[in-house]
Amino acid sequence: MSFNFKSHVSLSIALSTLVLFPILSNASELDELATTQRLLDQVQLSLDRARTVAAQSDPNNRRRYLFAYKKANEDLNTMRAGIDRYTQPSRAQPLDYGKVSGDYTRGRPLWR
Repeated sequence: MSFNFKSHVSLSIALSTLVLFPILSNASELDELATTQRLLDQVQLSLDRARTVAAQSDPNNRRRYLFAYKKANEDLNTMRAGIDRYTQPSRAQPLDYGKVSGDYTRGRPLWR
């Protein structure tokens, strides 16, 4: 799998915007969270494209470690669920929805 600079840059911009947008805007909290949800959707699309490229790449040119797309998707879903439950609560206080792992590297099997 080769490094795709364009995808890396767009993912970096999306994540930077996710962090910086609340500082630069005067929108309400709910507007900011809706923007965060849209940015998470963009990150999901980038991950899906990267997974497709990885699946189509030459098996002999793959790296030793593979990106754990399933774990990244689970973390995105955890973030989405937390925002959804906060913006549309079924009770007064939000619950603990789990932790984002942050570790997206997994070993590649030695056999083929």
